[in-house]
Amino acid sequence: MKTLRHVNAQRTSFLWLPVLLLFGGLLLTGCGATAPVVESVNGPDTLETNESGTFEASLSNSDDVDQEGLEYMWNFGDGSTGSGLLTTHSFSQTGQYTVQFMAQNEGGADSSTISVTVVRPPQPARVSTINANPNPATEGDQVRFTSNVSGDSPITYNWDFGDGSTGSGASASHTYDEAGTYTVSLQASNNVGQDTRTLNLTVERDLPQICTTVSEFNSAFFGRNSSTLTSEAESSLQENLDILSQCPNLSVRVEGFAAPGERNVESLSEDRARAVAQFYQDNGIGSGRINTSGEGEVGGQTGKKGGTRQFRRTDSIPQRSGM
Repeated sequence: MKTLRHVNAQRTSFLWLPVLLLFGGLLLTGCGATAPVVESVNGPDTLETNESGTFEASLSNSDDVDQEGLEYMWNFGDGSTGSGLLTTHSFSQTGQYTVQFMAQNEGGADSSTISVTVVRPPQPARVSTINANPNPATEGDQVRFTSNVSGDSPITYNWDFGDGSTGSGASASHTYDEAGTYTVSLQASNNVGQDTRTLNLTVERDLPQICTTVSEFNSAFFGRNSSTLTSEAESSLQENLDILSQCPNLSVRVEGFAAPGERNVESLSEDRARAVAQFYQDNGIGSGRINTSGEGEVGGQTGKKGGTRQFRRTDSIPQRSGM
């Protein structure tokens, strides 16, 4: 038969059992590491290639988490990694990247991700080449200008044709009314920059066909021992003058000659050349287009009746540019 004291002792042991279990559980819990919990991950939504971006993470239980063995790891989605709550990174290729942050210790791990779009930097306008067709051109020709331009759209094209006229567009056309050398420029611009390139365009006169086909001029003949132009000689030279006046692409070489038996053949041949050159200059041909020389006596057989006339002369020889 159980005594009252024995019954009370049993009751007391049953009352202490839940308390001991609770206290033991609390002790066991306190002995384990607290795992980190990622609260947020922040970084740029968009980056340009090779632009450095800052990435930052935070923990919601940073005060409670066990610091021993705690690690922070970043995976940027391009094969690169990082560490720490705060880090920087740049991407070399365009694309969409998932950036992951992970925190872990002996108690466990947690992670979070963000997305980053990587784009190429803005491209300023750049003029690679400009071309003119034809070049050289002729007065009245329509010249077509084209360009090779790169950069982000929209691009504005401004042409300066060098004669006071302008144009627009990636290609343009223009007609020149006067001969000359013109500096043509193209300025291309967009929202992030501008560039300019120039070319030299030669516009030639619209010349008569004879200016490119004539191969010889009339000679002027003189009296014996004379360097004075006769009316016959001036008439012959007038035909040469008409061509020279029409053809700025031509110059003239003037060569004076003396016949056997004439006096002072060297100076006489020079005087005859100068007389013809002076005729051209007096009628509007610039001295820069005239070259003179005295060739002295011409050797050879002469006829019995005034046959030396063919040697008492000055020749005018046409010279074209580039010849």
